[in-house]
Amino acid sequence: MPNQASEFAFIAVAGTILVLLLLLFIVSFFFIFQKRQIQNHQEKASLHAQHRQEILQVQLEIQNQTLQHISGELHDNIGQLLTLVRLKLNMLEVEETITPGQIEEVNEIVEKTIHELRGLSKSLDGDFVENFGLVDNLTHLLQRISSTGKHQTDIFIEGETYRLAGQKEIVLFRVVQEILSNILKHAKANYIKVSLQFTPTHFNLTVLDDGKGFDYEGVLGREMSQSGAGLRNIQRRTEMLGGTCTFQTAPNEGTTVHIQLPSLTT
Repeated sequence: MPNQASEFAFIAVAGTILVLLLLLFIVSFFFIFQKRQIQNHQEKASLHAQHRQEILQVQLEIQNQTLQHISGELHDNIGQLLTLVRLKLNMLEVEETITPGQIEEVNEIVEKTIHELRGLSKSLDGDFVENFGLVDNLTHLLQRISSTGKHQTDIFIEGETYRLAGQKEIVLFRVVQEILSNILKHAKANYIKVSLQFTPTHFNLTVLDDGKGFDYEGVLGREMSQSGAGLRNIQRRTEMLGGTCTFQTAPNEGTTVHIQLPSLTT
């Protein structure tokens, strides 16, 4: 009997120890799991905050570039049209007789100036971009470029179109604006083509011109103060959207810019 009592006591003690160890393991596992959950939430919150900071930085950069774009448009297009109107009116002041044709000519220039102002306003309005979408805004932008008579433009769309999520569509539109602005300033191109391909997993956008091209590696190798900042901004903003941006160009061979993003649908 004493032996049986000792065995029962040993089993009871051993069982109690095992239960306590099991409880200790469960409690430890619970606290470790909670700690990891908190760490994961903190990491996600940190990444989200970093992403918001990057978006804010890009928005500030875009605002500065938008102001530069407005300045260039006012000087190069609208300013020239208004100067032409003033010259026409000055000529009419010294005319002894004014014909309906002369008045009509001035009216046409004024109408074209108003059209340019409206087009500029739409291209700069973020709400307009968000409301009407990437395809419509790119189509409108290319029409404005071709209306000057200096460039022929085309836009091609492949696949069933969809909207990109959040602010990404606006950022992408500003990226394309910068690409087109570089073409107009530097490429001396006659033809510009934009192609959009919508697939269930990826969105592809290509901008092609038949201009003079450039030495891509040479430009990237220069100091930021000299040139190349625009190319780096285009690539950085595309990467921020989770995509890739590649340039295919060489002197006298035109330029093709290819952007690929995950579908990022809403």
